[in-house]
Amino acid sequence: MEKRLNRKVIYQGKILDLCVDDIQIDDGAKAFREVVLHNGGVCIALKDLSDNKYFLVKQYRYVQDKEMLEFCAGKIEKGEDVDIAIIREAKEELGYDVLNLKKMGQIIPTCAYTSEKIHLYYGEKGEYVGQEFDDDERLSIYKYSFKEIKEMIKEGIIDDAKTIALMYHIEMEGLDV
Repeated sequence: MEKRLNRKVIYQGKILDLCVDDIQIDDGAKAFREVVLHNGGVCIALKDLSDNKYFLVKQYRYVQDKEMLEFCAGKIEKGEDVDIAIIREAKEELGYDVLNLKKMGQIIPTCAYTSEKIHLYYGEKGEYVGQEFDDDERLSIYKYSFKEIKEMIKEGIIDDAKTIALMYHIEMEGLDV
């Protein structure tokens, strides 16, 4: 185990904090760790039972310098319950209430330096309530079958980790029909 001796906050931002921790390793040696603190996120595979297709969003991801196709997702606000966060995100991005919400686990996208955890959900399309994008959010909505999404993952069109992980959970739970 490693024990934190000291934490220096380098940067405090809107979605993350960057710290440098002085640590002590099991054998007594000292080292440091660069740590990104993040409130975490939520991701949902929202299914429309009328056509058995899932909603995906396409948006430009600045740090990757490309448009990415992925399941609806967003960050958890400080102190927000994760189940509330995913319902809020589905309404904001897709415009729908969520029925039959089911927690599908979580992923740790980068375990070496960030505290971020992404909580994965399955849900079914409810009533349309209208979208409410964030001021800096630009995205388009698409619908695809499970088979189509799986093929896009295979072809490298979808390379978003949370979407790939959630597809695995959907298949393992038998929700891919």
